[in-house]
Amino acid sequence: MLRGTFVVFVSAALLLAGCGDDESGASTANDQKAADETIAAVEQSLRDDGFSTAADEPADLRFESEECQEFDEAFPRGGDFPGKTASAHDVFQRGELAPAGGVYETVGAVAGFVDEPADLDPLFEKLNDERLGPCLEEAFRIGTEAAAAEEQPTVEIGDVEIGQLGSEGLGDTGAGVQLTGDFTASGFTLPFSLAVQYVRVDRAVVGIITYVVGPDEPTADRAALLQVLVDAVSDQST
Repeated sequence: MLRGTFVVFVSAALLLAGCGDDESGASTANDQKAADETIAAVEQSLRDDGFSTAADEPADLRFESEECQEFDEAFPRGGDFPGKTASAHDVFQRGELAPAGGVYETVGAVAGFVDEPADLDPLFEKLNDERLGPCLEEAFRIGTEAAAAEEQPTVEIGDVEIGQLGSEGLGDTGAGVQLTGDFTASGFTLPFSLAVQYVRVDRAVVGIITYVVGPDEPTADRAALLQVLVDAVSDQST
């Protein structure tokens, strides 16, 4: 049920940090190696918990209202990020849903480097903007309902609660947003949680995006995965 929708939305959310495929030619070999090894560290942690790599391709988030268009313009696409020297990302999934319960999890991980720490200031200003939560909710509704229309008749998303996220005490600064609520599809109502969280470590940025659907407890620990990313990028930077 909507598995492809879950993966595509998390993949799209990774692009909030401009960490798509880098074709700008600006990458440095050392930074790219560090970004790749950072993602490899969190991949190992997730695989130990039964996750596998997701195959779906990312799609752009769609911010349609006039107020949210500002975010559409502010967050770069396809790796075109000011000052970026390297980036890497991947998306992982696990779990099953059933009428009696279950849980389905999608986790995206990203790591990138810029020339100077100040190059990341615009990103974190937008991540800390209180309007981002409602605009992500808008994009979530549009993306989920559009994708579901290709798979089944209707998906109804109920009320969504929005919360701000910080750095979890990691790195130099952090920001993010979490959406929680429920949706009804094929006669079943399921709770969901979507979290987008980034942390800056000097001139590096790392992020975890989690999308959990179902009543059972998830396996992925977002704070622990952020710690893995922060530790890995710190080790690579020394």
